[in-house]
Amino acid sequence: MLLRMKHVFKSNDPAAWLEEEKKMYVLFSTLSGITMELRNYGVQSGEISRVSQYVSKMIIAFDNMRIVHRYRTPVTLRAYSKVFIYTFPIIYGPYFASTFHDFSAQLEYVMPILYSFILVSLDNIQDQLEDPFDEVGEDDIVIEADETAKLLN
Repeated sequence: MLLRMKHVFKSNDPAAWLEEEKKMYVLFSTLSGITMELRNYGVQSGEISRVSQYVSKMIIAFDNMRIVHRYRTPVTLRAYSKVFIYTFPIIYGPYFASTFHDFSAQLEYVMPILYSFILVSLDNIQDQLEDPFDEVGEDDIVIEADETAKLLN
């Protein structure tokens, strides 16, 4: 299940995503059915209830991760960010040039560069946060299914 889950969340193709998501729910259904079969082998109902709760929590956690995977930054916010990054130096360039006589000569060059650097950095951070499962950024979600599979062998 973990290997399939890792494959599901690394996929960005919507059609393949739906197919993989259906397979995950089939696996959850199979796991739930196995839990119910434990009654036939004499497992106490309190233990079966606990296992059923764990399966339910797994499904809820999968749904939460699915929501995180599907959520994207609104297009208008991204467009506003891009427009602001490109127009800010043009709009405020004359202001910084006019303050040349009031402040040091380096200020007219340092301030626009500093503002551009900050805005581009924020845009890059927004791009890295867009897909938390791509394992590119430092704070991405990593599903370590391979290590878990090694523990089971």
